[in-house]
Amino acid sequence: MRKIKYLIFASAICGVVICRSLACLAVEIPLIKVAKTNGLHMLSANSFGAKDVAFAFKDNSRVFTFKKILMPLGFPAVKRYGRYYIDSSDYKYHIQPLLPTTKHRYKKLRTIVLDAGHGGEDNGAIAPWNKLQEKFLTMDVCLRLAKLLEKNGYKVVLTRSQDKKVPLPERTQIANRTKADLFISIHFNSAPSASASGIETFTLTPPTQASSYQASSRSVHGNFIGNTFDTLNIILGYCLQSSLTEKTSAIDRGVKHSTFVVLRDLKCPGILVECGFLSNREECKKIASSAYRDILAQSIFNGIIKFNDLLSD
Repeated sequence: MRKIKYLIFASAICGVVICRSLACLAVEIPLIKVAKTNGLHMLSANSFGAKDVAFAFKDNSRVFTFKKILMPLGFPAVKRYGRYYIDSSDYKYHIQPLLPTTKHRYKKLRTIVLDAGHGGEDNGAIAPWNKLQEKFLTMDVCLRLAKLLEKNGYKVVLTRSQDKKVPLPERTQIANRTKADLFISIHFNSAPSASASGIETFTLTPPTQASSYQASSRSVHGNFIGNTFDTLNIILGYCLQSSLTEKTSAIDRGVKHSTFVVLRDLKCPGILVECGFLSNREECKKIASSAYRDILAQSIFNGIIKFNDLLSD
């Protein structure tokens, strides 16, 4: 009887309660309720906001768009009787942080840790076209970005400044030991298909949710130190992904979730950026250009500034 009363109460407040598995109940919220609660308007059956700040969803998809940038959902949006619903955890982790009225309480950035992926015997991805190695490209972009940040008064710490292998947990430890305010890990991508291209940004998977490349299941989750910053991470991810795709004109592969080791135990907001595919001939040609790597560094810098401007002590 108590369980039935809870279901009725939750349904009245949030819309619909369904059982995603025998182990737990999930609360779904209708989009129209999200819009009204936050003083926004429905733009269509599957979108709300305003012309310049629109959230748009697709039926049975774990991706939505915010200002035309692909963003992640832990669970698919669903359409029932003409109305769209999202999971309550997705509202908490993905929608609410992006709302124009949300204030982001966090200290202004001072110390930023830049993590050049791979190094030493770990070459990372290698371009089949010209044998470019990811470890050198990540280092190059980090050094360019470091100059921009230092020129603008930020303190920069590099997890590596030469071609050597740094264990993944040690990279996180460097950020925590230096009391970093922000952690950015730079990488380049590779795929079996030579047609794959574009830029994607990863944030740590929130608790109770599945990573972007795993099936939607509440049994696939973690609860790490880094999850303390989930709502800030999604804002950070959007700021960098939007800046990178705008400046480079690369395909937007979206902000995604993963439990990468370097993100798990961070004591500050952090993301991992995949700056393009070395396995794609045309994209690899761009990445091989010093001028393009300047654009990548400038884009990441712009995203960091955009994020910092949103913070309020």
